Amino acid sequence: MAKTRTVVGKYLFLDIIGFSRNRTVEAQTDIVKVMNQTVHDSLQELEIRSKKRILIPTGDGICIALLDITDPYDIHMQLALKILQKIHEYNHAIEDDMRQLQIRIGINENTDNLIVDVNGNDNVAGAGITEAQRIMDRGDGSCILVGRTVYSNLKQRERYVGRFRGYVTLIKHKQKLEMYQLLNPSLEYLNSNVPESLQDFVGKIRKESGKVKKWLKL
Repeated sequence: MAKTRTVVGKYLFLDIIGFSRNRTVEAQTDIVKVMNQTVHDSLQELEIRSKKRILIPTGDGICIALLDITDPYDIHMQLALKILQKIHEYNHAIEDDMRQLQIRIGINENTDNLIVDVNGNDNVAGAGITEAQRIMDRGDGSCILVGRTVYSNLKQRERYVGRFRGYVTLIKHKQKLEMYQLLNPSLEYLNSNVPESLQDFVGKIRKESGKVKKWLKL
């Protein structure tokens, strides 16, 4: 058996909100092209080389796996914000409602396995990439949600201090999943409102001691 290759993956899972709702097939095709081009342009501007990332199409979304990138420490967050900003600028430049789009982003980080998929392409398997999708699924348009590891690595950095709201929610098989929302009301392109699916979980997060739970006031 071949030796399993592992990688520290930083994952951005994103998809288009209401992809087929009130859209023609042609409009759906066009907004997927916009999303794909936005991702490629953002990767290029941040100088993320092809050998350091894997792009996994998911139909109306993309999973971006960043591989063993430690500098800058917040490359995944920088990439997410740049993508949202570009989508925001695109929407303001086009008048056709069917060809405007809103995306949501879930970010996670973990040591996972590198695999080869059925088409012979590199892929990733593990808890990190799986949870990234589940985190994303809880978001609304223009929202960034992150997993616990991402939060732990960023919460004491100056640009992120006080910029997160925490939730504990239930996912498949009634498992609890801890996630955090990036907040910055000064960024017009970032949605800092509580996502609809998390309205009942606002601030329900364990303190660092793990001994008590705290309800945060908005």
